[in-house]
Amino acid sequence: MILFPENPGEILLATPLIRGLKTQVTDSYIYAVLPASLFWILQGNPHVDEIISYSDRPDEMIGGVRDLMPDYFIDLEGKKLYRHLKRKTKIFDFCIGRVPKSNGGNQRERLFRLAEVFEVKDDQGGLDFAPAGFNPDWLPEKFMGGFAALALEVQENEPMMEEDRLIGLVSLVEKPTVVIGAANTRKLAERIGQRTGCTVFPACGDFNESEMAAIISASRVLVSYDTYWSLIGTAIGKPVLKIGIQDPAGLPEAATWIRKWFS
Repeated sequence: MILFPENPGEILLATPLIRGLKTQVTDSYIYAVLPASLFWILQGNPHVDEIISYSDRPDEMIGGVRDLMPDYFIDLEGKKLYRHLKRKTKIFDFCIGRVPKSNGGNQRERLFRLAEVFEVKDDQGGLDFAPAGFNPDWLPEKFMGGFAALALEVQENEPMMEEDRLIGLVSLVEKPTVVIGAANTRKLAERIGQRTGCTVFPACGDFNESEMAAIISASRVLVSYDTYWSLIGTAIGKPVLKIGIQDPAGLPEAATWIRKWFS
């Protein structure tokens, strides 16, 4: 039973470990435990046998976990979130908090060191994510010939490009752009459309995260501030441009890179 953190990016990064446990450990049955709001990230993952979600706190699942009696917990949160659940169920656990961070190592290597006892090796494959189906009725018909997805949603307090530079980038791209994100970025999305004079559809606040992932899956290319949405795009197989306060390539070069995916 894998206990996931309440961080969507970390859940995505753990999907190669799930795949390894399922494909390399004989007769393994994989339970995934995570918040109900993040259920969609693992929904459709072929290596997860059963997803168990909680609404408020993991403690609400103590009785259900006792009934299932998994052989092991693999705690990928490693702090306090699942402490009470583990104490009450007394199931042997492997905890990421006990795996030291190594110099030069990354989170993926650390995850597989946690599973060394199961003799699971990293297959060096990509992330696993199955987006929900895209509904063409979500967007105006003129976007059906191809569009770029611009994700203004920020999950990790990462720096955003200045508004003028962002508008300059969209102006240089000159391709239909669907702007997605939380409701609090709607006004910015509308200003992008107004100031660029380009074909821009401001959809911030209109779609939940699962639907935003589906929109990304239907796009030609994803432009994003955020590591999490960049990971989603990569897992889907989309070309991704991650932008920050100062994009390293410069606006013309970045716009040229985006436009090539419409050729």
